[in-house]
Amino acid sequence: MLSRSGLGIRTKLIGIFVLIKVIPLVLLAWFAWQGQVWLADRVSGSVVGMVQQMRETAEIVAKTTTDSAIKALDDAARESMERMTTDVARAVAAFLYDRDADIASAALLPPDAGDYRRFLAARTRGVERHHAWVLAPDGTKWVPGPEATPRYDQPPAQPSLPDQARNFNYRHPDAVGRIEARPLFLEMTFVGLDGTERVKVTSSDHMNTALRDVSRRENTYLKAETYFPALQALKPGEIYVSDVIGAYVGSPVIGPYTPAAAQKRGLSFVPEQAGYAGVENPVGKRFQGIIRWATPVVRDGKVTGWVTLALDHTHVMEFTDHILPTGDRYSPLPDATSGNYAFIWDYKGRSIVHPRHYFITGYDAETGEPAPPWMDQGLYDGWKASGQSVSDYLASVKTFDGQSWDKKGAVQQIKAGTLGLDCRYLNHAPQCTGWMDLTQNGGSGSFDIFWSGLWKLTTAAAIPYRTGQYGQSPRGFGFVTIGANVDDFHRAATESRQVADRIVAEHDADLQSRLDAVLSLVHTQVTTMAQQLAASTVMMSAVVIVIAIWMASFLTRRITAVVQGIRRFEDGDMAHRLPVQSNDEMGVLASSFNDMADRVGESFQRAEEARLRAEEASRMKSEFLASMSHELRTPLNGIIGFAELIKDDAADEEMRENAEIIEKSGSHLLNLVNTILDVAKIEAGAMTLARETVDIRTLVTEVAAIHQSGADAKGLDFQVQLADDLPPALVTDPVRVRQVLHNLLSNAVKFTQAGRVHTVVAADKDSVVIRVIDSGPGIALDLQDKIFEKFHQGDAFLTRSHGGTGLGLTLARHLVELMGGEMSLESQVGQGSTFVFTLPAGHS
Repeated sequence: MLSRSGLGIRTKLIGIFVLIKVIPLVLLAWFAWQGQVWLADRVSGSVVGMVQQMRETAEIVAKTTTDSAIKALDDAARESMERMTTDVARAVAAFLYDRDADIASAALLPPDAGDYRRFLAARTRGVERHHAWVLAPDGTKWVPGPEATPRYDQPPAQPSLPDQARNFNYRHPDAVGRIEARPLFLEMTFVGLDGTERVKVTSSDHMNTALRDVSRRENTYLKAETYFPALQALKPGEIYVSDVIGAYVGSPVIGPYTPAAAQKRGLSFVPEQAGYAGVENPVGKRFQGIIRWATPVVRDGKVTGWVTLALDHTHVMEFTDHILPTGDRYSPLPDATSGNYAFIWDYKGRSIVHPRHYFITGYDAETGEPAPPWMDQGLYDGWKASGQSVSDYLASVKTFDGQSWDKKGAVQQIKAGTLGLDCRYLNHAPQCTGWMDLTQNGGSGSFDIFWSGLWKLTTAAAIPYRTGQYGQSPRGFGFVTIGANVDDFHRAATESRQVADRIVAEHDADLQSRLDAVLSLVHTQVTTMAQQLAASTVMMSAVVIVIAIWMASFLTRRITAVVQGIRRFEDGDMAHRLPVQSNDEMGVLASSFNDMADRVGESFQRAEEARLRAEEASRMKSEFLASMSHELRTPLNGIIGFAELIKDDAADEEMRENAEIIEKSGSHLLNLVNTILDVAKIEAGAMTLARETVDIRTLVTEVAAIHQSGADAKGLDFQVQLADDLPPALVTDPVRVRQVLHNLLSNAVKFTQAGRVHTVVAADKDSVVIRVIDSGPGIALDLQDKIFEKFHQGDAFLTRSHGGTGLGLTLARHLVELMGGEMSLESQVGQGSTFVFTLPAGHS
């Protein structure tokens, strides 16, 4: 037999025995097993810790050694690159100072074309030009042609003596392209005091041979020079040196110019029309520029004019085009692909030498105006929005404005191929600021940058040439920069680290196999111990459970008999009593149950008698209410009728007023009787409702019309608002709806002294919602539930001054609920009240 909780006493007794006997056995076994596991874990942890410590020690040694080697190699490479950069900067400065000597010598010559021609012919310098490169068969890159591929016919040199054999290092001759002797200067002129060229000798078809008035900009090289005012300011012995002047050569492709790259941008494959870019486009158009020197020509102590020399800018590019900061050292043609290359910037931060010629700033050959440099997207958008020329716009903006990797280069300029680099406006390349910082005092240095997914070392060294305008800048002529992949410097150390890692990995594998063997042995011992503990615990638990079942069965046999007797009593056998067979606890329990059964029977008999008396009282109440209804309504109707007759036939005003008082009092009393009777019917469950089809619009309008005169008499804004979507018909009790609405409108008009009384009827899903809104005194929150109680109004004063029984709202709510609706109240003291009741919009 189960208890009410679902478990029988027998089961509970067995559970108790198991709890006090079996669980301790299990706990003892668990503690023993946990001790074994703890010991195994300590042993395993110690072994694993020793192995891990050995691994970490080996890794630390390898890492420390490699890191030290890498740092030493990086420091040595940094020093070597900084030295290389400084050497190149000094070589450029020495070259430029030699040109100062040339212009000074030229000033001593008579202004004669023959002398000038011999002067130019005597001054040449070798220019290295690479052999032909061709497009690879697969079209993915450019490769050197047969002549451009170096050949080493001789075997590597070997040491002749043992004493020189250690670290004997031989290199084949560096690959060299064609060496062409080119004139240093492309043009030599003598300019008269009026700005007109009197003598002009050229060494290149690139230069115009006609004599021109150079005081006018449009007559100068590329219409870009304005040097005549500077010439007029020169004193004897002073030298003028211009900026680099050259036509900008653009490229619609950044990087290798291949058929695939051109097709990706929707372009025809015409690399010859794009800017030269070394191994990325070896057949492109090269940048051609000049640097003009000038000095006064003095005869008999007077300046008779000026001599000028236009240096071929190609000779300046030769200083950086072929050097590499890697083990290759030199290259016949520049290579910007890997980032290991050198380039030159002028004193303002404009690119004047670069492996990619489309990165060199230049001028528009048609207008002589500077070509737009590559700007970040924000700066470019600002320029386009300004409507200004690029020169005027850039003159008005801040230079080096928040340079950051987060900014991006203008996409429109990439598509147009206008990519000249001017550090002042290259705000998406923060290394520009770094170079300017390094060279701000005319010095040099280096820093690391993260570029294209790799760490690069970049150096900068000012070019110490300070003739003419360049003497006003601490950077002199400008600065040389060299960039290199940091990983290339310590490649040997990295490879050594890889060898060390491989050795450590081999030893680690051996240690791991030994560790696995030890851990396997420990696991086997722990498993065996667990199995032995489990078997012994199961055997002892089985013995305890058998004993528990026997004892529980003995104890529950008598309890089951008592429970069965109680169950018979519960099933309705009130005469059943339990046999008392002993004087122990079970006997006392049976005797107590019998006494309780006797008292319960007596209680049932008293309850039945009380039910019969209540039914009789209810019947008498109903008969009394029916009798009172007839006895009260008949005389009241007579009194009201005679009062109306007296009022109609009254001889004077006093008698008519008395008759009206009798009529009103009688009507009030009749209404009170009807209300009390209705409440009594509802409480007795005797109220019945009619179900008729009602036009709710007509019903509300008719009820409201009854109260119109009373509202008008008080000057109230009395309105009825009917929604357009009201159902055409409503199935309900029209008398009771009128009664509820009449009660609410009567209260609203009665309690509202000024303001409004509005009746609003609307449809809401399956209901019709009727609201009676007034601007009366309102009802406090703590009274809003109580006013629906019988014989209760919101304020005793209101009851006395306005009349009422306190039953109207009680009856109204009961009637609404009987009709299937709800009634509620929304009110604030001093702001009026809104009574809301709903009626189901059923049509059946």
